[in-house]
Amino acid sequence: MSFVAQKAIAGKILMLSGEEEALRRRALSEILALATQDGDFDLQIFEADEAPPIDWVASAGTAPFLSERRTVVVRHLLRRDADDVPPGIKSLPESALLILVADEEGGDENKQRRLQSVRGGWEKIVKAAGGTVADFATNTKQIRESIRQEAERLGKKMSEASAESLAEMTGSNFSRAAEELEKLAVYVGSESQIREADIRAIVMPSREWNVYKLIDSIVDGAVPEALRQLRVLVGSQTKAEDAAFGRILPTLSRQLRMIWQARICVEAKCSPSTAPPEVARLFLDKPNIAKEPPYRQARLMQLAKRVDFPSLTRCLQAVSNADSKLKGLLDSFSAIESLEQMVLEMVEVVSPKHAVR
Repeated sequence: MSFVAQKAIAGKILMLSGEEEALRRRALSEILALATQDGDFDLQIFEADEAPPIDWVASAGTAPFLSERRTVVVRHLLRRDADDVPPGIKSLPESALLILVADEEGGDENKQRRLQSVRGGWEKIVKAAGGTVADFATNTKQIRESIRQEAERLGKKMSEASAESLAEMTGSNFSRAAEELEKLAVYVGSESQIREADIRAIVMPSREWNVYKLIDSIVDGAVPEALRQLRVLVGSQTKAEDAAFGRILPTLSRQLRMIWQARICVEAKCSPSTAPPEVARLFLDKPNIAKEPPYRQARLMQLAKRVDFPSLTRCLQAVSNADSKLKGLLDSFSAIESLEQMVLEMVEVVSPKHAVR
């Protein structure tokens, strides 16, 4: 996750890309601090959807007034398709510095896939023009250490266990973790240590984390807690259907498929990261348990020791049935009742002695 601003702006074109919004913002701040040392006379900022690319390139190609270079920043790059770029981008003068920022954009899964394609298109354009792409990608295998380093930057210390808890609650997204760390640093005040209790008290968990807790509760046979986690995920009964299709069913299905892969490892008596080829070839491409961070692999293995393949098959069928009911393909009542029935069916399968009769 290291980034050297001085080195990054040595060329004429730089694209700030990747999933980690916090790191991208920090990099842009460092670049702007360098670019405006003599003032901001030669700095112009565009919004990608408000001005055409020809204007960006024309501005970047203008001779600087009081600085050595003319810096042009384009924010929200992904709002502009990568098929409207003037040829002048490849012939910018040495005094030009064009910075394209792929800011985070909201939207459903379909929109995110489209944005990913747009991002890839812009990255190809930048590289073809001799520019540099700084990719601030999520590194789940180093997330704990990255969180601890960020805490130290804020003057606080964290144990590995505390860093792991924060990683889990923020979906292993460093940007979210960094934002939460800033709040935690204020919360603990003069205390030098950020503890797990502080994290539980302050951090707003990701929806993915609530799905993990839902699965934990189902395996434990904790029906009230499982239904509580479901209601947290749903938000309100009027939005139950949107929540189900947008996050609950896809994330629940993904988690069950991860546990399935963990069960393969349990029966093969190996860990996901050291699985022999004959075991590893049974893993899915997406999601692939071997690509998960060690702490998440360990949790999945713990769950897999308590759930066999027939139970996992029936749980996946319960998720599929809930999806069909919400789409009107099977008889059902309200959306929330269909989701609650799914949870109760899964408890019946995994932990029958705790099921509601």
